[in-house]
Amino acid sequence: MALQGNLDDFSLPEILQLIAVQQKSGVLKLSAGSDVAVIFFDGGRVVSTRDRRRNARDPLKAFLVQTGHITEAQLKQIETIEAESRRELTDVLLSGNYVTSEQLGQAIQDQIQDTMHQLLTWKQGAYHFSGDSRTVPKFAANVRLNTEGLLMESMRRLDEIVRYKQVLSSPAMVLRPKALAVPPKEMTGPEQRVLPLVDGLRPLRDIVAQSKLVEFEAYEALHHLLELGVIEISLGAAPPKVTPIVEEKIVVRPKRSFAIPAAIVILALSYGVGRYVTPVLYSEAERAVRRAPEHVLTLDESQRLSLALEVYRSVRGSYPMELKLLAREGFLPRSTVAAFARRYGYESDGVTYRKFAR
Repeated sequence: MALQGNLDDFSLPEILQLIAVQQKSGVLKLSAGSDVAVIFFDGGRVVSTRDRRRNARDPLKAFLVQTGHITEAQLKQIETIEAESRRELTDVLLSGNYVTSEQLGQAIQDQIQDTMHQLLTWKQGAYHFSGDSRTVPKFAANVRLNTEGLLMESMRRLDEIVRYKQVLSSPAMVLRPKALAVPPKEMTGPEQRVLPLVDGLRPLRDIVAQSKLVEFEAYEALHHLLELGVIEISLGAAPPKVTPIVEEKIVVRPKRSFAIPAAIVILALSYGVGRYVTPVLYSEAERAVRRAPEHVLTLDESQRLSLALEVYRSVRGSYPMELKLLAREGFLPRSTVAAFARRYGYESDGVTYRKFAR
């Protein structure tokens, strides 16, 4: 299976759904300007997003440093060992006891999820999928992640980060513990990391950087702690309000004008246009609309609908009872669903579905 084109025509979620539903193995290469990313699939499941070509940047290395699994100094040691022994990164990490196998497996999963989240922000670019199972890499530590699950979580993150940044609106914002607030007994791992960093002195950008979390996790944890009333935004760090200067209005005595006579002429002309010209134009436009052909559902749109129905079933466990659910939950654009609904009917009991001409 070879698949290539532009993200303008076929979005990344649609490409991922197609590969997952057809359980393909191979590599999907994405490029946007100088940015290049790869996603490896095994039987429709994501196994890696690491580009291991020569001179390519391995995203796992930067992720391990960012999340505190290894230090910059350790990374230099690891890269030296890689170059001298030609051993693969995960092999060096495990054999050198830099991380445990459990830590590495979780880090790889988190790195893939974060990469998928970032890739979904790409609105333009090119893609090429090569369906060759021989290209699927094998590492000392391997994962096989559900593509639909990664996609749904990435879409959730895209929606939620907008909401979080409406509250945490500036990297220079300072947060502080709320007076007399008692932290909840049960906190998530990210919340446990960010709470000690909220001291009324550090700006938001430093909290995120020092938390050893990806940006989304840090923002989500801080936003939840704000909702719980454990922390608050330091008002002293907010930018001062600027009181606008009210300019003194100078009243100028108007000169005599011809506004009233001109208005009378314009009203007369408007009446003539509305009485004699508009009905003619309207009737011509109405006839043109009546002659316009209906939207024809193309083969690509029909295939896209069938694919979306299968993806919906694989994610939700059943087919949608109504087609509008595909648009409401982001599986298809509203225009595609509307075009289909105008020409065909749809019935489903959740287990099967039927399409029929109206």
